[in-house]
Amino acid sequence: MTDTDDEKPLRLRRLRIVQALTYLVARAIIMIVCMLPPRMAGRAGRLLGRIMYVVDRKHVKLARKNLTRTGFMNLDDRAQGRFIRRVYEHFGTSIVENLMLPKLVQGGRLMQLARMENRHFMDAALARGKGAIMVIAHLGNWELGGLFVPASGYAANSIVRPIENPWLDRFWNRLRALTGQKVISKETAVLDMVRVFKRNEILVILADLDARDGGVFIPFFGQPASTTRSPAVFAMRYGAPIVPLEVWRGDDGIHHYRYSEPIPVGTYASNDAGVADIMTKVNARLEEFVRRHPTQWMWMHARWKTAGRVLRKEAERRALQAQTSDFRPQASDDGPTPDV
Repeated sequence: MTDTDDEKPLRLRRLRIVQALTYLVARAIIMIVCMLPPRMAGRAGRLLGRIMYVVDRKHVKLARKNLTRTGFMNLDDRAQGRFIRRVYEHFGTSIVENLMLPKLVQGGRLMQLARMENRHFMDAALARGKGAIMVIAHLGNWELGGLFVPASGYAANSIVRPIENPWLDRFWNRLRALTGQKVISKETAVLDMVRVFKRNEILVILADLDARDGGVFIPFFGQPASTTRSPAVFAMRYGAPIVPLEVWRGDDGIHHYRYSEPIPVGTYASNDAGVADIMTKVNARLEEFVRRHPTQWMWMHARWKTAGRVLRKEAERRALQAQTSDFRPQASDDGPTPDV
């Protein structure tokens, strides 16, 4: 595919008329979904997920690649297909639930659909007066958690990547703020994050995304993955504890949000080695959560893309250096060549 091919779809979806039409279609879909009884969310979501599984071949292929790369459960092709279909069914259910958010909040049903566990870990972290960093993964219905955590009495601030469509971005951020969650744009995040700690509030960070070239390369499911540095950097700089949150949907449709023991950061130096050690512990905790609820994680995300590219280039560079050294002229043991 050429660069021109890559740019065409980007230009198309950036057109104002296309963005406006997309927004109107999205609002119409949300209106229709909100007409459904909440008990039908699971059935409608599973159906949506099965349709996505059939249509979205690109990300199904990526999910297969990720499962094979990590050797997760050593599934054969057929078992991988069944596993990924369940991942899509879960994702489809989350989409339908999130589209119902206005109805759930306004109808007072949000608190009936979720349970919070181990609050004492977060309460103890905030008692230190330096705020807290809540690290989560794309596990369970993490978007619903963004509404449930502040509805449970905590001041939560989430870092989000802006949606390219400005109408959708504003609308979705209004949904996120229905129960008091504050949204921090990733593009202008630093000062806002510092204020979170000064107010002794919670900063929510999705820590399982590919952090691209700016990340630290540490293992996730046994494979190097570019991982965000921000939880470790802020914890060491401002003294805010890192509290991982486990998120999953139970078989009964109830959403669980379980705080776990904070990641220790007090003994680390504020350098790259310290960041890597802390984020290795964060990755291990998130991996533990995913292993307990494997079909509720986003296996179709390119989690290992940057690390694979960087390591491949490094291997190519070393191979080229080795070839160059093999062809370097060697000094002769026979002494200088006599003049003729």
